[in-house]
Amino acid sequence: MHTDEFEISLLRELKVCGNTIQRIKKTLTLMEQKHRKTTDIFIDEYRTGRLNDDPDNKDDYSAWESSYESLMRWQELERQYQEQLNIMKISVKKSSSATKGSTEVP
Repeated sequence: MHTDEFEISLLRELKVCGNTIQRIKKTLTLMEQKHRKTTDIFIDEYRTGRLNDDPDNKDDYSAWESSYESLMRWQELERQYQEQLNIMKISVKKSSSATKGSTEVP
C-alpha cells in the first residue's frame, strides 16, 4: 500500500544509505592508497591468509575488512530500499491506470 509517509521514509533511508556508502568508500580509498592495493585484492589476500602477520598492520587490516563488510551490508540495504520504492511506484501506476480505466464510459 502506498502512502506519502512511506515514500518519504524510503527516500530518507535511501539518502542515509547513500551518504554512509560514500563515507565507507572514502575510508576504503584511504586504505587502498596507504597499502597500495585495491580492496578486492586485499580481501582476497586477507581471507586466504596470504598477508603477513605484521603487527603494525593488524589494526589496519581488521578495520579495512570491517569497512568492506559494512559496505556490503549498506549496499544490500540500499538495494532493498530501492526495490521497495520501485515496487511501490509500480503499484501506484497500476492503481492509477485502473482508476482511470474504470471512470471512462465507452
